[in-house]
Amino acid sequence: MDKEGSWAALPNGSRQFVAGGCASGDMLTKAQTNIYDDRAMAATMPADVHERFKECLKSGAPTSPADQKVLADAIFKWARKLGATSFAHWFFPLRGGGGAIGGSVSGLKYDAFVDLQWSSDSAIKPFEEAFPADRLFVGETDGSSFPNGGLRVTHAAAAFTTWDRGSPLFVHGDTLYIPCAFVTHLGTCIDQKTPLLRSSDAISRQGLRLLKAMKRDQNASCIYNYLGWEQEFFVVPAALYKKRPDLINCGRTLIGKLPEKNQQGELHYFNTLPPSVKTLLDNIQAKMFLVGNPMIVKHNEVAPAQHEMSPIFCVSNASADSNVLFMQVAAEEAEKLGLHVLFHEKPFKGINGSGKHCNWSVGTDTGSNFFAPGKTDASSELYVTALACLAYGLRQYNELVRCTVAHAGNDHRLGAQEAPPAIISLYPGQGFEAHVDSIIAGGPLVGYNAEKKIVNPGTRNTMGVPSGVEDRNRTAPFPHCGNRFEFRAVGSSQGCAMPVAICNTMFAAGMAHLSGLLEGGMPLRDAVAKVYRENREIIFTGNGYSKEWPKEAAKRGLPNLNTTPLAAQQFSSYKNKSVFKEMGIFEPEEVDARAELMFEDYNCLLGIEAQTMIRMVETGILPACAKDLSNYKDAPELAGERPTVYKSIVSELARLKELLTKIPHGGVEDEAFYYCETVKPAMEAVRDLVDKAEGLIEADLYPYPTYEALCYSHWV
Repeated sequence: MDKEGSWAALPNGSRQFVAGGCASGDMLTKAQTNIYDDRAMAATMPADVHERFKECLKSGAPTSPADQKVLADAIFKWARKLGATSFAHWFFPLRGGGGAIGGSVSGLKYDAFVDLQWSSDSAIKPFEEAFPADRLFVGETDGSSFPNGGLRVTHAAAAFTTWDRGSPLFVHGDTLYIPCAFVTHLGTCIDQKTPLLRSSDAISRQGLRLLKAMKRDQNASCIYNYLGWEQEFFVVPAALYKKRPDLINCGRTLIGKLPEKNQQGELHYFNTLPPSVKTLLDNIQAKMFLVGNPMIVKHNEVAPAQHEMSPIFCVSNASADSNVLFMQVAAEEAEKLGLHVLFHEKPFKGINGSGKHCNWSVGTDTGSNFFAPGKTDASSELYVTALACLAYGLRQYNELVRCTVAHAGNDHRLGAQEAPPAIISLYPGQGFEAHVDSIIAGGPLVGYNAEKKIVNPGTRNTMGVPSGVEDRNRTAPFPHCGNRFEFRAVGSSQGCAMPVAICNTMFAAGMAHLSGLLEGGMPLRDAVAKVYRENREIIFTGNGYSKEWPKEAAKRGLPNLNTTPLAAQQFSSYKNKSVFKEMGIFEPEEVDARAELMFEDYNCLLGIEAQTMIRMVETGILPACAKDLSNYKDAPELAGERPTVYKSIVSELARLKELLTKIPHGGVEDEAFYYCETVKPAMEAVRDLVDKAEGLIEADLYPYPTYEALCYSHWV
């Protein structure tokens, strides 16, 4: 490692010097330099303005015009010292998942730090460096050009960005990024962030209400929700990526045969990082540290060319923003090294796909954690009560939780022995499950043994290991992990904001329900027992990968919405609209708009995939088949099954093309089910034959980079 950077091994075998550090310090000494957080505020603005800003953030009151000017001036001076010449309102449109081109989950435009000198009497006024306060807090753009589900049209297009004051600004490159919510002229939201912010307010309202009804933690004035994400992704050589139309257009391979060595033997998980990838992850880590995001973990994942990075948790809105920035930084840094990052949930058939585990927790501003069992009766009682609320939310709004991770990419991953099934259940641990049954039977709320056990490795060189209170269940979509719950079903290409917003919403609804029972005079023990009894079927501590679980789930009345169209169909149900309205998350028209967009996004992605597959087969695979077959014209007995396989590709491709001419156009829902139930199986039939042909075609004739080349050629 050089003091001013590092030498990167490139896929072509050469080495390139990459600036990553400087003589003045490493990534740790330079960490948090480019984030305008509470520390930076305290150092750059008057104390009274800083205090009023924090009070407004807690109460929701607007920042006064005078304080807005002080803030803008302080931020402008701070950003210019870091070399920023522009600012950008950074927001998160309803683009859905998909995985192509880095996720495409954010939006921004760059505005230079200049304004006219309005005091000049010249007809052509000169300009100067400036950052007017109104540009910090509000921006305007064309809402009709973003996905909006009919909430905006060309003749009524106005939409506004507004600074999320709870998510710190930062300088990346030469630009000051201002995290924003995105709403229409009528106040309806057409983004991912606004529902998260509204759901955070709901968590705080209902959490304080529950504590008051329980007569607990009366000094708490705010409830926060936290997120720590784990981002999985693949890294491939950029030169090979650019030769695969399916990766460029779809983010995943539509054809491709597994190499003989793939992920057997568990050889990759936590193995040494390939040098070029190590350089990439180091550079990403340094960039993220600079903007205040502590990316503490990086490692190899299970599949070849698959990796993971994750930060320390923080409040959910800022953490969700940092994940989107991570995806952008990863793409930027990979390009410098001749690499490309794939965020699709299933880039390669037959090996593990990628998820984005969302570690979610809820706590008070006084330090109480709703999801930590604790060591006192008071903390244990809060934990048992909170999990009853969570059981209620997951059971009553089960379909809603499933909907938030439903998109075309994730359909390839959920339930595929590498990710939780599409059936949403709650895993609190087997010991806690027994405690729930004890409460239902009339037992006390306290008594759950949350003491960690000491595992003895059996050697004198090692100390005993404090184990978790409960075992880890990787087959569960919603397992407890000591002091938080891990929503494991989130797809790698989607943002975290909407999944966490739904977690907040359903938990807030559970707290509201239990608070109502307590406010009606029911004792706490009886109210908790009633909620557990009525929602007991949501708790499952067995093997979610087993063949028996879907049958058992059906007996319990738990839905198995195993495709995006099935899930999307449930999003705008009366029950879901009601809870969104009651919790202050969405108005009914906002729900309908998002349901429509779920179908539209699915149809768009499947249509692109089908057309890309046809082009790849017609212009690449079939010509290769013809050339390969010509090798055997003088020895047809050696051709084996080639003529049959190659002709079958032609017939199955013709069938796929015919099916695409019959897509129904009566509505987005009908179209989505047609793609799912008719087009996708036809695409799989073509793929099966093409993948078989790959094993027959002369290697030099195969027209696209193979799985083997994509996954292994950059391991230098």
